[in-house]
Amino acid sequence: MTELQSLATYTGAILAGALAGGALPLFGAMRRSDVLLSFSAGVMLGAAFFHMLPEAVEAGGAAALPYAMLGFLLLYLLERFVLVHVCAEPGPGGVPELDPHVHGAPAHVHVHGDATGCGVHTMGLAAFVGMSLHTIVDGFALGAANVEAELGLLVFLAILAHKIPNAFSLSAILRAEGYTRGRALAMNAAFALMVPLGAGLYVLLRETVHVEAFTSIALAASAGTFLHLSLSDILPDLHRRGVARWRLSIAMIGGLVLMWALRLLRAGHGH
Repeated sequence: MTELQSLATYTGAILAGALAGGALPLFGAMRRSDVLLSFSAGVMLGAAFFHMLPEAVEAGGAAALPYAMLGFLLLYLLERFVLVHVCAEPGPGGVPELDPHVHGAPAHVHVHGDATGCGVHTMGLAAFVGMSLHTIVDGFALGAANVEAELGLLVFLAILAHKIPNAFSLSAILRAEGYTRGRALAMNAAFALMVPLGAGLYVLLRETVHVEAFTSIALAASAGTFLHLSLSDILPDLHRRGVARWRLSIAMIGGLVLMWALRLLRAGHGH
């Protein structure tokens, strides 16, 4: 099997696995699941601290770490000025008061029918952006590793194990945001397609790009987006609701444990 044939096989398998993982939370009634959201936050925290940041430092040294802040700020600014993320306290009568100065508020407001005081937010779109950035990096890394057949196989297995829970998490967030099943599936498909896109970019650019430097910077930046999603969006929203504290805490820790177990699995295979 040639390098390009194996790369096509790997990316196709990851695409199928991500689509399957993303479809699981979409069965059943369309309702908010705080447990799934908390688990998703744990997965993102674990992915950032156990996988992305260590790999960024391994590839680029401590100089890669400031790019995590860059990724954090990028998503913050996108939410502040483009994605319209507003969490207001309830106004008179329990209705959230919206900031009239929010850019694009009349056209982009997404109102949820709960009384949490967080009436407008676009967590699902922010999650899609952050996860897609990370997935492009995964595809790029797969293309780089596949130059050596054995290393390519190990990286493929690691990415496959990582993408399935990530796709599951994305669907859980989209479902909580009230997206239709069709739209959530379409966004999951676009998310999964970032792996072959990243691999294709590597094939096209490998003669002009310093792979290790690019990968370390991109990994750190995408880790910053994961930290923003989990620490600034999902967990504060769940904390405001103040329900099922033990279940939500156990779910978040479960996501962290899963990511830690995947890191141990990768370490056991020498990656």
